[in-house]
Amino acid sequence: MPILDFKEIPEAHIASGEQDRFELFARDFLEYLGYRIISSPDRGADGGKDIVVEEKRVGVGGENYVRWLVSCKHKAHSGSSVKPTDESNIRDRVDANKCSGFIGFYSTLPSTGLAGIIAGISDKIETQTFDKEKIEGNLLGSTKGFDLAKRYFPESIKKWQVENPAPVKIFAEDPILKCAYCNKDLLNPNPTGIIVFWERIREDYEKEPQYYEHIYWCCKGHCDKKLSFTHRNHELIDGWEDIPDVMIPHVYIKWVMTSLNELRAGTKYSDEAYSKFKYFLLNIYPFVSRHLSAKEKERLNGLMEIPSYLGGMGY
Repeated sequence: MPILDFKEIPEAHIASGEQDRFELFARDFLEYLGYRIISSPDRGADGGKDIVVEEKRVGVGGENYVRWLVSCKHKAHSGSSVKPTDESNIRDRVDANKCSGFIGFYSTLPSTGLAGIIAGISDKIETQTFDKEKIEGNLLGSTKGFDLAKRYFPESIKKWQVENPAPVKIFAEDPILKCAYCNKDLLNPNPTGIIVFWERIREDYEKEPQYYEHIYWCCKGHCDKKLSFTHRNHELIDGWEDIPDVMIPHVYIKWVMTSLNELRAGTKYSDEAYSKFKYFLLNIYPFVSRHLSAKEKERLNGLMEIPSYLGGMGY
């Protein structure tokens, strides 16, 4: 699904003071890719070109330069493709501007007819086409490109960041939780796994305090089974939570408050379990301080429907 909404860039044919913004975006995009800008956009007669850029090529025989005519067509607001009538006399325009290559820079797609024309002249001049998908792919593939996207598509990037949350930079070291069995990082690239609590079995729940003997985190499935086999005995019982669930801000706050209430009521931890518990809370906190994604809102609604005595957040 596309991330960038090209409609954020104003239409080119409406005099709003921002009608040159798509051409300016094309200039900055091509400069980001490494082209040298020879001629920037202006509002005068363009002579069949919007921008002229130069590409430096280095080979065995030395350096050579390719000059490209850039034609910008912003049709995202109508959703129409770029047709042959929008790009007439491409070869003549390239020659007239003393260029040897043509770049079509489009916020939609070239029509089948135009794509055929461009392919037909590619044996005489060099050609490239940047459509909306190719532009997006180039921008979101690097930090510098992402910064450029934020400048021209602020709403799209803001929405994407909410749906794809990254940890907040709070501590000097990046957060990390390694599986207690296989040593895999459970937080990168995407949070996964479970946190497991091993509690002493109580004969008298009214008189004996809750006591956590062991706490660890691990991958679901194989790693969990191996560790359970090691820790399980007649004195301990285990409970667990999905790590991605605990990272949901509402769940995290409820979890911390429940733990504080338990401590006040007399719950105890072994030194090792208490140290692990604090480490866990600190390392997932950078993932918590943010807005809820749509997926998390749906998951939270599901947890609210599950009674608390079954591990949910319902009453």
